[in-house]
Amino acid sequence: MKISGVITGDIVDSRGLTPADRSALYGDFKKFLARCEKEHYLQGFEMFRGDSFQCTVKNKEDVLATAIMIRAFIKSYATPEQKAAYHHPAGKGGVATKGYFPGRQDIRLAIGVGSVDFIKRQSFLQSDGQAFRISGEALDSMKSTPYRMTLTTMDASINEMLEPSILLLDSVIQRWTNNQAETVLLKLKGMGEEEIASKFKISRPAVNQRSRTSQWYAIEKLISFYKKTMQKI
Repeated sequence: MKISGVITGDIVDSRGLTPADRSALYGDFKKFLARCEKEHYLQGFEMFRGDSFQCTVKNKEDVLATAIMIRAFIKSYATPEQKAAYHHPAGKGGVATKGYFPGRQDIRLAIGVGSVDFIKRQSFLQSDGQAFRISGEALDSMKSTPYRMTLTTMDASINEMLEPSILLLDSVIQRWTNNQAETVLLKLKGMGEEEIASKFKISRPAVNQRSRTSQWYAIEKLISFYKKTMQKI
């Protein structure tokens, strides 16, 4: 029996955006998911109702890191209006840099780990299996809760063990600034601090500060712990 991960999510309060900003967000998010599939972080995905999506992650050990990557993209996202308000020229080259403004966009993510019976490539939402059902039902139950991330497996004892860590992770992510989320996203993709500094045109100590204030050191430990835990299933 193949055990995989399924992530189901919906963007929080996207209806509060202007139609133009909402359209841009949906389009950019779809492009991001397509890149994740091309880079083999995702096995497949589909967006529906505009602000919702579902995807599969082939290896159950990778599903938490992938979910954090998806959420980091949304938390780092800035609409054209927000960019105009917060970006400013800096230095002789007039490079646009970002202020430490809150990551205003967010997304609810329900991670399900279990068996996958079949995946329909042409109509992804018609795929089925334990992981799909766990993930979908968990997202439905999150709508009236203060947290925005859950992780559920078919093993009740593992769920009980992981739940406090996932809730703490969620509370950290909810407080990320745009810059912190961008930095975590690139670190999850394997980029080093020198490379990130070059990309953002900032100093390496500035990247290190963003890493520390995002609690990257703890997130990295949790991802490692989760991978070891999943090897027992």
